[in-house]
Amino acid sequence: MNDEVYKLVYSMITILITSGCFGYINYNILEKLNVVVDRPNKETDKKQKIMIFTGINISLYWVLTTVLNYEITLSIVLVLLFDVVGTILIISPLAKGIDYVINIIRRIFGQSYAENRETRDYIFNTNKTQTLFIFGFDNKLITCGYLDYQQSGDNNYFDLALIPLDYPENQYSFNQIVEEASKHQDSRTLIDFEKKIKIYILRD
Repeated sequence: MNDEVYKLVYSMITILITSGCFGYINYNILEKLNVVVDRPNKETDKKQKIMIFTGINISLYWVLTTVLNYEITLSIVLVLLFDVVGTILIISPLAKGIDYVINIIRRIFGQSYAENRETRDYIFNTNKTQTLFIFGFDNKLITCGYLDYQQSGDNNYFDLALIPLDYPENQYSFNQIVEEASKHQDSRTLIDFEKKIKIYILRD
């Protein structure tokens, strides 16, 4: 490959990397792992994170091609490999570790636990069987059942897929469910002030 073609290819690849395409790979993987959360009103934060990852990719690509004198093709493969494997094995645990340390510091200073995930995702994403009882603010039962599927919290529309319980819904009262929830240490209550519902979650 002559110098002119090499410089042209190098410039094109550099533009591709610096445009944020590779940085988006890092961000997308971390988003799927629930390490970062993409919220519609946090577009600026998303761009900043992608810029950080892009900067890491540019630095890695520069070291591979300029310092180590690797071929362009090999350098691209190594950068992409880092974007996938490195994000999972290095960046993700590091980010979770930082969040863990920050939450320890928050607790020391008497502050509440901070999470990146939406409240719904934080509550519902578990391997345990979850029995849901949904009440209105008037304490009247709307419906109940075993949680089968819940839409991700980053979607503004909130719906749930429930499997019917073994007994008819009219056999469950508000006081009965509150008492039962108090007996389960792992139970949770999700309050949606916008829709004016309370979801009591019993986990097995």
